[in-house]
Amino acid sequence: MIVTLPYSLHSRYPAIATAWTIIIIPPIFINLSLFYGLWYGKPEMDRLVALTIPTAVLGVFTTVAIIERIYKLAQISPEFRPLKSSRYALDIFQWGYFAALVLISALISSTLARGDMDDDGHELQVRLISLPTSLLMFFLATLTLISLVLNALNFKLPFRFGSLDAGNVVRPAVYYIVEDVVAVDGNGGSGFREAWTARYDGSKVFREMIWTLSVAWMLAFYVFAGLFTVLVIILPKEVIYAVGWAGPFPVAGLMTLWTIFYVKSSLRREAEGDNHEDIDRQESEGPGPNQDERTPLIRNSV
Repeated sequence: MIVTLPYSLHSRYPAIATAWTIIIIPPIFINLSLFYGLWYGKPEMDRLVALTIPTAVLGVFTTVAIIERIYKLAQISPEFRPLKSSRYALDIFQWGYFAALVLISALISSTLARGDMDDDGHELQVRLISLPTSLLMFFLATLTLISLVLNALNFKLPFRFGSLDAGNVVRPAVYYIVEDVVAVDGNGGSGFREAWTARYDGSKVFREMIWTLSVAWMLAFYVFAGLFTVLVIILPKEVIYAVGWAGPFPVAGLMTLWTIFYVKSSLRREAEGDNHEDIDRQESEGPGPNQDERTPLIRNSV
């Protein structure tokens, strides 16, 4: 019997739309507007200041998002935390968020600190500061690759990891991302975490789906991170900031559409397999005390 996930997107479309609006507006519209407005609209402004302000504003939005998420995880109620974890234990997604933030901050800070050392009108600085989204894709793809390798090797966790106890085999990265994002950001809570774990443990088709999604997103991130890195290096200086910061979002949108169709197809296949198992089980057990042999056929035909 397939465990039903206590979560439906149909009642959460407005919340999802709001969340994606918040995700997209700062790095694309606000960031790009500030950069091009200051860089080309105010040529008298110090170039270092023009580079600093857009990324600083983006940092403010990122900080607010982190504070909100940690607040939910650290509440007295364990509703949003990983299963069986202590009050101040963060989830896997949050630790990954911190690691990505450190990498991106290091790139931006080192770029701003070097100044116009090459005396090229800050061209190299602009190119470097256009790479954070590519760096993020490389980072996520590498974490996913590590999780897939450990899963394929049946590597068992030496310590508690998220909602999983020590001794469990490492699971593909998409498993952890979906669990944490839906449980915390989507308000699915501990009920979703429990059902998500049971669904993964009890369904081979579901496990295959998570594996395939992890491989697909990993390959896409590696390919497009490389592509956008090359574009930032070779394209004219005037367009690279927009390409580097905004370019990956349409790609992520296309991957999301593919994911939706693939997941729906996999879940239908999973449901069909479960129905066949139920029929086989009923046939092997024979008719119950209040059934005759035609009962299963009659029910299936209704």
